Amino acid sequence: MLCYRTGIDGTKDGNFSEHKLFSRECFPEKCENINKSITLKSGRMKRMYVLRNEWRFFLCIVAMVIFAGFENEANAAGERKPKIVIMELHGMKQGILDEGLENLPHFREILMGAQNEQSYVYFPRVMVTMPAASVPGITSMYTGLHPKHTGVVATIWFDRETRNVRTMISYGQQRINNILKDNGVDTLFDMVGNAGMRSMTAMLMVTKGADWSLKSGAFFWGNASVLGLLSKGFWFPSCRYVDERTVRAFEDGHLFNFNKSLKGIVKYDGEAPDVMVLQLLGADLDAHYPSSELIRKNATMDEIQKHYAETVLDPLMGRIIKLLKDVGCYENTIFLFVSEHGFTKIEAFLSNAIVDESLRPSFRLAGRGVDNGDAEAVIMPGACTKEIYLRNRKSRKWMGPPRLLEDVKPAIDLLLRNADMTDHMNALVIRQYPGERHEGIEENDQWWCFEWEGYRHGANDSRGFFDALKPLTELAGRFELKDYVVNGLRNQYTRTTAPDIKIINRKGSYFENDPRKYGHHGSYYPSDSIVSFWVGGPGLGAVFPGRHVYNQDVSTRDLVPMVASLLGISIPPGLDGEDPLHRIAASGEWMIDEEQTGDSSAHIRD
Repeated sequence: MLCYRTGIDGTKDGNFSEHKLFSRECFPEKCENINKSITLKSGRMKRMYVLRNEWRFFLCIVAMVIFAGFENEANAAGERKPKIVIMELHGMKQGILDEGLENLPHFREILMGAQNEQSYVYFPRVMVTMPAASVPGITSMYTGLHPKHTGVVATIWFDRETRNVRTMISYGQQRINNILKDNGVDTLFDMVGNAGMRSMTAMLMVTKGADWSLKSGAFFWGNASVLGLLSKGFWFPSCRYVDERTVRAFEDGHLFNFNKSLKGIVKYDGEAPDVMVLQLLGADLDAHYPSSELIRKNATMDEIQKHYAETVLDPLMGRIIKLLKDVGCYENTIFLFVSEHGFTKIEAFLSNAIVDESLRPSFRLAGRGVDNGDAEAVIMPGACTKEIYLRNRKSRKWMGPPRLLEDVKPAIDLLLRNADMTDHMNALVIRQYPGERHEGIEENDQWWCFEWEGYRHGANDSRGFFDALKPLTELAGRFELKDYVVNGLRNQYTRTTAPDIKIINRKGSYFENDPRKYGHHGSYYPSDSIVSFWVGGPGLGAVFPGRHVYNQDVSTRDLVPMVASLLGISIPPGLDGEDPLHRIAASGEWMIDEEQTGDSSAHIRD
């Protein structure tokens, strides 16, 4: 055994003055005395040791409390992550907020600050997801993916494999979320949750991954439609009621959903969610059916939407400002004002049945007692487009490509005989099936552009039909947004959801049976396909300082990576959207000074 001098009095004379190593063999008596002394005093030492540890534990707790207090003070000083509020102004056209800010004091306060001191980013040209329709548009916007990657390819489509017509409109409002779940597609809200943050939505159909979601029901839409009947004279929701009740629900749940409202979440969970989304549908509804006064004035879409922004939306922004201040997060909030499609005034009405009437003489159509499985053609309703699904009439298979000369050409011939169709038609595109169909013409893309004018006035034979099948890039001469249209068509459908013929009308010509409808969307023209985004709010300057106007094209699919960037979340790989803030940060080319904000090229009025 080895022992060290410890300062304990272990001998008769009680004197150990040397600090040295010794052994029991060398000093047996001294070691024995030390062991006896330690045994006698060990109980008192243990009690002293425990007491000292209790004091140490108490001091650690006090230090932790003090440190937590300092941390809370630091958070209060603005070191917390920002809160994100996405205001989706459904159907709002390009430039409406920009050109009307002088008449929108609450929008202006949010974006530029009460003293005109805040940072902001303005994106004048944001390309929507084709075909400028609500359901695929919002799905792509909150996933960052093209429709062919989400599985939500349209508002309504035919599935060749199951032979079912799929529509996303339902009472439970879960069909979009179910498709995303089945396809393993994450939403913005999934990404926020994976990062340990929380999110809430109001009136949004895409809610997969959100911690709280406020949705409408039959009672809501019934009341809105009754008020619309009283004000307009026909059954259609009151746009003002819809937006006011949406904001009310976001604020306090409106009677039945307090625990899902912002005030309820703050009360029960102690803090506002990290991401909050409000979908305000009123601008869209009002543009479809504006007031009789605006109709009498033959108002433009811009005039209609500016009027709605001034009279309804701007006061609601004032309520949002007050609400966020009341719950204590306004100064830390970043706002994103976004839209997922634009609007166009209807110039020509085409009957929804016009395509059915054209094809019925030679094709067995679904409907009127004919099941989809027995039909030879299925036609989907549309706005500025019509989609025709053709069955191979020889093999009787829906998944087998229809024959070009025996199935597709007869349908084209019937359509071109209808003068009402050709008077309003801009383009025809025909689906290709690379590697599946072998009829003497190469198929190496997803679509052909069909040169229908030359074919119609020429010899309508097989050779003329094949000669009229042009590369999709030939659409360039028919559309201002040529690259956008070509890329959109290539990224919309999957193999089982793609139609065989797609009709695209001229600008302003819509398939619509209600002559009272004033405006519409769903086309491939700039008024429907280009919107604007604003990013601003008191919290923006801490993470992205300065005032910027980015005049290059961005996409609604860029919303997800942009929000992830603002929150400091890693952007998932594989998205079809990109973060435009990263591009801006890489160059100061688009930063503007306050003196420059009146420049017409920036379209900002300070």
